[in-house]
Amino acid sequence: MSERYQYDPATGLPDRSYLWSILDERLNRIKRTGGHAGILLIQFENLNSYQHVVGITGINTFFKIMADRLKNCLWDKDDVVRFDPHQFVYLAGSIAKPEDIHIVMQKVIEYLSVPCEVNDYTITPNVKIGVVVMPDNGDQADALIENAQQALRNAGGALYGYYDQTLAETIEEQQKIKDSIVKTLAKESFLLMLQPKISATNRVICGVEALVRMRDSDGNIIAPDDFIPVAETGNLILEVGDWVLENAKNVAAQFKSEGIDIPISVNISKVQFKNSAALLSKLHRIVIDDSSLAQNIILEIEENTIAEDVTRSAMLLAEIKSIGYQISIDGFGSGFSSLSVLKELTIDEIKIDRQFLKNVPEDRKNTAILISIIMLGKAMGFRVVAMGVEFEDQFDLINEYECDEFQGFLVSEAMETEDYIEWHNSYSG
Repeated sequence: MSERYQYDPATGLPDRSYLWSILDERLNRIKRTGGHAGILLIQFENLNSYQHVVGITGINTFFKIMADRLKNCLWDKDDVVRFDPHQFVYLAGSIAKPEDIHIVMQKVIEYLSVPCEVNDYTITPNVKIGVVVMPDNGDQADALIENAQQALRNAGGALYGYYDQTLAETIEEQQKIKDSIVKTLAKESFLLMLQPKISATNRVICGVEALVRMRDSDGNIIAPDDFIPVAETGNLILEVGDWVLENAKNVAAQFKSEGIDIPISVNISKVQFKNSAALLSKLHRIVIDDSSLAQNIILEIEENTIAEDVTRSAMLLAEIKSIGYQISIDGFGSGFSSLSVLKELTIDEIKIDRQFLKNVPEDRKNTAILISIIMLGKAMGFRVVAMGVEFEDQFDLINEYECDEFQGFLVSEAMETEDYIEWHNSYSG
């Protein structure tokens, strides 16, 4: 940071002159490369009553404590400055999409709201936050700060306010989903839907994929595309993932009692995979009473997740394999380094991303890619599964090139467990 910037003596933070500089720099970067950043205008309310007790020195100590807490909130590409006597500005430069600013804001509120001791007196911080996102809410530094002040006024008596009410509504809807996920976990009212995997050679059932679904308060089923991304942003996905693994174990046991001997595929999210210690612990607990269960559970990990750190992924997958689980690369072909990923890993199966089945065989390019992936997987000794097969001519194509298995509406959509067992027992190919 250049020496030409002034620093607030009470907190050690840079002042507003530095803010204009970093706002201009961030706006220019966004104009060049795209992306988003967020601004939190943080205001401390009702401090005059405390000042009568702890004095000016005590209030300065209070703001030093608050500044240190904000520093502890900083992620990569974030900054914080002392803006006014009772205000800080937090620049969130790490958000991937506008609604992610809510995650940053919640963390800031959590850190700042804890009571602190100043001169043997307890001060309970009372914060209010105005929220704007760049470039959506302004493409000039002055305009962004003015809009952040308006967002602060929009907060009224609440903890925070948004300049953009459309963003506020999006975040409010996501928060409702998060709250619903928490309640659903507590009531254990998630459900697993099972979609059969079919052999392309003889069209017999050779497995199922367990797909998690959630019911809303009216009993309607919510698709994973609506709640999984929200669960991932709030780390609720770890609890959801544990629930899915535990219930897949229960389904495997139920299958065994029904005389159904097929593996169950379970999706492992990026968040679960990165929390490797917790994942391994859960996988060990699942098979502690019956080690044979692992043979009938296939763990599906997305190719992009593995490609982020191939060396680390290879070590984790090897440990998972040592427990006895099968491993599948999900969405194969959608990543950036398919071949370099494949040659480093010991896996059992690749699942071809459903985008390559779109308009096949009419789409010549997709057809060529699909055939190439099938032939590559077979040459490397992997079981190859095509997802999203809906039509007989698609089946004829994958069968011609000796794809091993397929899933899709050509045979069946996903079903609840009891319905699946009934369907399974009556299936004739």
